[in-house]
Amino acid sequence: MNRSGAWMLMVLGMAMSVPAFGGEQEQIVKVCKSIDAEDCIVREFKHTLEAAKIRGRIVYRNYCVLCHGESGEGDGRAAKVHTPKPANLVTSQVPAAYIELIVRKGGEGVGRYRGMPPWGDQLTDEQIADVRTYLLALRR
Repeated sequence: MNRSGAWMLMVLGMAMSVPAFGGEQEQIVKVCKSIDAEDCIVREFKHTLEAAKIRGRIVYRNYCVLCHGESGEGDGRAAKVHTPKPANLVTSQVPAAYIELIVRKGGEGVGRYRGMPPWGDQLTDEQIADVRTYLLALRR
């Protein structure tokens, strides 16, 4: 971890900075004996929990923040026009599978408030999984 709080990625002796997420500290390392080595020990950043949280936050900010708010507490700008108010995602205790279901099918699709739109046609499976990961990380 460097002093600026950025992630460090070591690739064949070269360091690359990757922005840190949420103050978490971890070093991502790729160790190889040679450039073509088949026996590389690789932890690809794309497949890490940290990367999923970063991608999920991007999805959340594009699709969810208007109603659920920047912090996820159901206090977004559009929350004022909804009755009932959007869910507080920070205190929610619904299972991960239910989060994916409600994102995919919307509120009405799971027998809840129809103001929550279905995003299954707009988001990929990876985006839905990533936003689920981000929402689980928001919980207290």
